Amino acid sequence: MVGAAMALALTACAPAGGSSGDNASGSSETALYGGTITTAAASDPETFDPAVCTGATCWNIMRMVFDRLYDYDGDTSNLKLQAAEDFPQVSDDGLTYTMKLKEGLTFSNGAPVTAADVAYSYARVLDPATKAGLAEFWKGIAGAEEYAANPTGLPSGIKVIDDLTLSVTLDAPNSAFKYIMAMPAGSIIPEGSGSTVATAPIGSGPFTLADFTPGQQVMLDRNPSYWDSPRPYADHVHMILGVDPDNQVLMLQKGDIDLMGSPIPPAKFVQITTDPKLKDQVISIDKPSTYYLTMNMNTAPFDNPKVREAISYAFDRDSLLKLVNGQGTPATEFIPPGVLGHSGDDLTHGKDVDKAKQLLADAGYPNGFDTQMYAWNVAPFSALAPQMQQDLKDIGITVDLQTLAPNTFAELAGSGKAPLALTFWVADYPEGSDFLQALLSCATAVPQGQNFAYYCNEQMDSDVQQALSASDESVAAEKYLEATKVMLADNPVVPLYFGTKTEIRGANIGGYYPQPIWAWDMAYYWKTDGSAERQ
Repeated sequence: MVGAAMALALTACAPAGGSSGDNASGSSETALYGGTITTAAASDPETFDPAVCTGATCWNIMRMVFDRLYDYDGDTSNLKLQAAEDFPQVSDDGLTYTMKLKEGLTFSNGAPVTAADVAYSYARVLDPATKAGLAEFWKGIAGAEEYAANPTGLPSGIKVIDDLTLSVTLDAPNSAFKYIMAMPAGSIIPEGSGSTVATAPIGSGPFTLADFTPGQQVMLDRNPSYWDSPRPYADHVHMILGVDPDNQVLMLQKGDIDLMGSPIPPAKFVQITTDPKLKDQVISIDKPSTYYLTMNMNTAPFDNPKVREAISYAFDRDSLLKLVNGQGTPATEFIPPGVLGHSGDDLTHGKDVDKAKQLLADAGYPNGFDTQMYAWNVAPFSALAPQMQQDLKDIGITVDLQTLAPNTFAELAGSGKAPLALTFWVADYPEGSDFLQALLSCATAVPQGQNFAYYCNEQMDSDVQQALSASDESVAAEKYLEATKVMLADNPVVPLYFGTKTEIRGANIGGYYPQPIWAWDMAYYWKTDGSAERQ
């Protein structure tokens, strides 16, 4: 929650009418106008509905087409104002958030943006018919369960006070709710437009959808009535679809695209990052992410705590990082740096083959056992998984490694059919609940959840809830640390490394900075061959 006692670094957005060169990256460059920023993506956007979008391609488009009450400031994980006039007023009990919209905001069709539109946008996330991929984050709103059973009007916890003011009441204090409103599902769409938003989106964001040709392109045009003038600087964003990462690199090097929608492919990583001609175009950031192995506690022998502890001693994290071009740092806990609850303490076990073998013997498996491990069939997992298979063999565990397409992997691991699963998580928002609660809580130990370990510890859940209820960040951080220690003592997961991300931008893109939560911030970028004045 954003209350007076919260010691958050919250930065207001740049005022309307800011001068050229006023860009979120803090650069002294002078912004230029016009032109087309060209990007490429390996796959089509799954939808243009912000309540449904979970994939990387559509995630980037959500930020271009829609506003939310709050957004992230520049290349930080700090919140700033977007459609909201101010940060929420939070009731003394931490349950009710009251938000006021900026005056004069309009959708791209000219209609005013009102509190009723925000209320409608939030409510439809909770409507089962929407099939919102991230609805779980919103279920703390009072009346959410009753509304899902009978989705008419608004949930009891959402109230429109006047044209520009609404309130949201929660069932329990949740300091992460301010971030939830900044997620794609918090995007504001016109009241009643839910049936058309997936194909004909209307938003109040910096760009509008001009064309979508499946398998070929997405074309976005500058929204001339966007409230945050003079942004966006570019007139168009052109996204070429169906381009694999290797070809994206070639197109960027030739100047055919300005930004890649995919990570740099591993086979080209060293070539790109050591090329002196590309030195000024390569950017690396810490991505708030954790790569980890899960052990399904509903499946023998992983229901035995000594077996899980043994596996926690199986891996050399530094060696694993060499396989992924050093894109990360060894995980010392589960919550990554940059996320509230990361302590900096070393709470993980280093590789110790003898210790692991002794624990297996103590567990009744002196000769080890056979099991299965599942992983994605793409980088970095295609490099990590075979080495981890060998590491487990070194302690006596013979692993049948199954590599699967990402969607197939998620379905199988979510169903509880994966004894071992190699996976990762990138922060949806920078608070520890997004890792401990979303991935390891009792509530998520259900089929098709993200809790692949099917882990449930009520003490950990209680510690997380106390962190979410705290009005002081230092208190919340301590409760997250206690929750992490409880969880890691049970060893349902083995944290492997915290991820970093290295990107390459085109030579003709100005004002560029990476965003750790969202990725692109297209309203702030420009073409270096643009004009000093708007044409």
